[in-house]
Amino acid sequence: MAELAEVKSTKAAMAQLLGVVIGPLAWGADLLISYALVQHACSTGHHYILHVVSVIAFIVTLGGALLSWRQYQQVRQANDEGGSPFDRSHFLSLLGVASSLSFAIVIIAGAVPRWILSPCD
Repeated sequence: MAELAEVKSTKAAMAQLLGVVIGPLAWGADLLISYALVQHACSTGHHYILHVVSVIAFIVTLGGALLSWRQYQQVRQANDEGGSPFDRSHFLSLLGVASSLSFAIVIIAGAVPRWILSPCD
């Protein structure tokens, strides 16, 4: 029974960590892949590929927010004062939701100029 609780806590800790870092990682991947594909998009005229990359990064970031929200639902009774692993889980869950939603907005802010301006100029 103790092993099952340890596995659950390990999975919860990994989910919390993933929820916190998935937003910045998705944004970084969007930026990196988009910059790498600009020359291809300009040479072939397929500008939609840049939009596809941004949409995928946005969906991944929203998935991170959903993952963190589900973790938050499990530790909703904790407080923000800390001191116990349960309280830290509460904080990390809220941080993951805030981080993912913030980086989702950043991804949108980076995608808007790609819709308006041509990457080839």
